[in-house]
Amino acid sequence: MQVKVVIGTIAFMLTMIILGFAALQEPARLEEFTQAFDGRSIENGAAIYDNNCATCHGVNGQAEACFDAAGEAIGCQGFPLNANALVCGDKSSRMQSLGWEGSKQTFIERTIAAGRAGTAMPAWSDAFGGPMRDDQIANVAAFVLNWESTALCSQPVVAYDWPESVDEFLASVEPGDAANGEVVFVAPYGCSGCHGSPDGSLPAAVGPNLGEIAEAGATRVEGYTAAQYIYESILNPNAFVAPDCPSGPCASPSGMPPNFGDRISNNPQDMADLLAYLLGQ
Repeated sequence: MQVKVVIGTIAFMLTMIILGFAALQEPARLEEFTQAFDGRSIENGAAIYDNNCATCHGVNGQAEACFDAAGEAIGCQGFPLNANALVCGDKSSRMQSLGWEGSKQTFIERTIAAGRAGTAMPAWSDAFGGPMRDDQIANVAAFVLNWESTALCSQPVVAYDWPESVDEFLASVEPGDAANGEVVFVAPYGCSGCHGSPDGSLPAAVGPNLGEIAEAGATRVEGYTAAQYIYESILNPNAFVAPDCPSGPCASPSGMPPNFGDRISNNPQDMADLLAYLLGQ
């Protein structure tokens, strides 16, 4: 009887030692499992992003280089996602500007799922008529959040306060460089993807050709110079919708992305250069 008790006690102790050892290893195992799961989610999200989101938000998420299904360069209509304003901090500056009280993960998932009213961002969730399941939306959000890095988040969030008057703006920057304006008209802002080239060598695809904007712009809004009209049209495309587009009357609201004010905030001099280029046509 005593032998059985001793054996049972030893077996119990060995079992407890094994269980204790396993328990000590469990956090590391769970962390490894979580990392593997997160890695697969980010990888799957990258593939979904490339196939669905890069057309508007850019191949690198910075809304600088966008291409259509045929591989032709087009204007990026989406906001930058690989950006301090979206992915940095527990409560990013974009969340603060929209008064979002939830988590960053939920903010991005909800934006993908339901889209953004009044913008080109559609609803992607199948619950709202889109093509994506909840797990696919979560994967895309994980991929976007993966852009958060020390290098990115150490950069300041640029919030340029655009003056209402183009004259006031131009007085605050260097004289416009038309040569650089021609460069940035194509990339990074992708204006040529919709408007073609002002000289007509590249036909306008969606928006009106701007070859005569220096004259026509001064007639669109009473009291506006061509410079004021172009300046306001870039910052607020719906302030006045041009009458004629390549396929007929221009649609209202405008199909022009409303985010150029944010994008050019990183280098306001580009605005002066664009104005110099367009006004010189």
